[in-house]
Amino acid sequence: MATGACRFFTIRQRGFVVRFHPANLSSQLWIDPSGRDESLAFFRDYLKPGDLVVDVGANIGDTVLAAAVQVGPSGHVIGLEPHPRTFQFLQENITLNDARAVELINVAAGSSPGSARFSDGRRDDMNRIDGGTLQVTVERLDNLIHRPGPIALLKVDVEGYERHVFEGASEVLQRTRCVHFEVSSLHFARFGYTTRDVLTFLRDAGFDLFRSTAPRRFTPIAIDFDTESFENLLALRDVNDFTRRTGWAQPSSRA
Repeated sequence: MATGACRFFTIRQRGFVVRFHPANLSSQLWIDPSGRDESLAFFRDYLKPGDLVVDVGANIGDTVLAAAVQVGPSGHVIGLEPHPRTFQFLQENITLNDARAVELINVAAGSSPGSARFSDGRRDDMNRIDGGTLQVTVERLDNLIHRPGPIALLKVDVEGYERHVFEGASEVLQRTRCVHFEVSSLHFARFGYTTRDVLTFLRDAGFDLFRSTAPRRFTPIAIDFDTESFENLLALRDVNDFTRRTGWAQPSSRA
């Protein structure tokens, strides 16, 4: 990584490869290529050919590529990544895999159009809007997602800025079947809101709220759910549709 020679190597994943860029996620995968298998299992279980996917906070692209493999050439994946260097790595990985069903946008999603200061830390998968050294463009998701039809999956991982993303996505949320989003009360506190605020927003938008409690298992949560650590939750428009797609079961159901 220090010399840049890492770029000559690629790391094989399930159905795609990523280049060993000088980035935190790439280095983790170089050390343990199976390290993201559990996290990406949801995308393999849920997504189907022809689906439309929106990935907010795409980083170097492993979730974009995992989604692209599942939706196939008849589907479409839109990936948003605001950090300019990380976006370059993302572009290279999409080109490396000849992922033609993928559209990339170098912008941050927020509640209103404008610009924001963005961090540029060495732990690049933790960079975020926070008054840092970079300036990035901010746009509402409603002004960015022009492709028609239902959105099978909206994935949001923006290091505490999730509420602002949702506030700028009222129209997108109306046609979204499933939201896969990260929560952490410590991250949310940096922006002056709580986990309850995010969960209430999604509930009021018509979603039921769940967490994955075991492989291929999901259980409902109330809006008072909270955690200081990082956890990915699910907001579902139609629980029966989700079960049919994934084969996942709730604890009281038979597998």
